[in-house]
Amino acid sequence: MSIQELVINFHMTETCNFRCEYCYATWDGNNSQQELHHSYSNIKELVTKTANYFLNDNPIKQKLGYKSVRLNFAGGEPVMLGSRFIKAVLLAKSLGLNTSLITNGHLLTNTMLSKVSPHLDMLGISFDTADHLLADSIGRVDRKKDWLSPQRLEEIVFHYRQSNPCGIVKINTVVNKYNWEETLTATITKIMPDKWKILRVLPVYSDSLCVTQQQYKHYITKHQSLSNIIVAEDNDDMWQSYLMLNPEGKFYQNSGPCEGIKQSPSILDVSITDALTHIEFNPDTFAKRYKSNIDFQEI
Repeated sequence: MSIQELVINFHMTETCNFRCEYCYATWDGNNSQQELHHSYSNIKELVTKTANYFLNDNPIKQKLGYKSVRLNFAGGEPVMLGSRFIKAVLLAKSLGLNTSLITNGHLLTNTMLSKVSPHLDMLGISFDTADHLLADSIGRVDRKKDWLSPQRLEEIVFHYRQSNPCGIVKINTVVNKYNWEETLTATITKIMPDKWKILRVLPVYSDSLCVTQQQYKHYITKHQSLSNIIVAEDNDDMWQSYLMLNPEGKFYQNSGPCEGIKQSPSILDVSITDALTHIEFNPDTFAKRYKSNIDFQEI
């Protein structure tokens, strides 16, 4: 087995300007004041330990044979951290890591894009719907009911590509009970991302927005004209297939449907080798998520 790149997701903060009902980026007992971004020295220690371990020989590298490592900044909404987020990205790049961002896009002003885009190997934007009412139902709006419109999404992608012509654009869409009948073909075709990941809502804490497998497949099938960029990720594809660090530097994994999560001690307190023994990570499942696209004949 061999993959090009290992991805480690650092959920830098639980704070977010949106309130998506299906969000799984919450951690029992997390205290926002204990999030590592409050101290640059803590962020420096976390990113440095991550780079030193995963860029060098280790059991996961022996298993997967990856050539590079990408630190993916996620949340919550990491852009809310402003200069703290930018400094962390620059640090990761200086240590030899590739970098990426998963964002709801709402706070990606042109000023922020100009500062961070040249240093992001990939920009991932969460976009579930082109309809404001549906976005409100899902929770993809802020307190003023502002949202990421299709027009603003196009502007962000254009600006990123202007600033970083070699950068990769990815759109993440979570199929849920509110949007599974919607068609996003027009919006996705306009921006034409390098990858469109279509995920089935994951019931980590609640199943209130879940869809059936038939509804999920229906959504994918209606977008088959974009099959060359679609990567489908059903619930079984997600379990034990992500390396994730929470805002306190703890590795975590989802336990099971509506069963919450398991966490390791912080990697600031123990070695990464020790921390990884507290979670279940399956390299084989991780590798399967990186196949290029979906075979519609299997649906």
